[in-house]
Amino acid sequence: MPGTSSSGGRNKKSHRAHALAGTGRKDRGTKKTPTSADAPDPPVGRPPIPIGLIGPALAEWTRMVGRLEAAKTLSIVDDAALFQYCCLFAETEGIRDARLANARLVKKLLVAIERLRGDAMVDAIAQIVQLKKLEVKSTAQLRQGHMAVRQYLVELGMTPAARSRVKVPDNTPVEADPFAEFDTPPGLKH
Repeated sequence: MPGTSSSGGRNKKSHRAHALAGTGRKDRGTKKTPTSADAPDPPVGRPPIPIGLIGPALAEWTRMVGRLEAAKTLSIVDDAALFQYCCLFAETEGIRDARLANARLVKKLLVAIERLRGDAMVDAIAQIVQLKKLEVKSTAQLRQGHMAVRQYLVELGMTPAARSRVKVPDNTPVEADPFAEFDTPPGLKH
């Protein structure tokens, strides 16, 4: 059962851990129920920067690639998830920036409304109402954006809870078992 040790589930073992513990047996996994020893290791490396990634999305790509490399969890095949995360991050930041700009505009209109009279005052009030509607809409969009960004961070192993479930590729070769020659031959039991 997957999960963390504190949730009652078992943590995955790497190929090396199974080899060292002697538990990476071929009879354990089938095509229907593979074990963690059967899971392929993704190719380690830095994915190329996607074409068309600009501005805040490109800055986030560079920042996240650095973090994932430092965590030793970056793989070439992470490019699509990382691209989507960076685009979503940039969109969410854009919504936040637009929301702040609208709030500044509302403040300016509220100050200016004191000097206005007649139709000019009605127009300013109508503008404030429209900006307040945008604020409500952007608040919901921002909340949804933050939740979606968090899901990508979990997928990339960049949250405290997700780090405990991330499998770090082990590039060290598995040492041969010095006692393998003394294993019981098949068919003989003690």
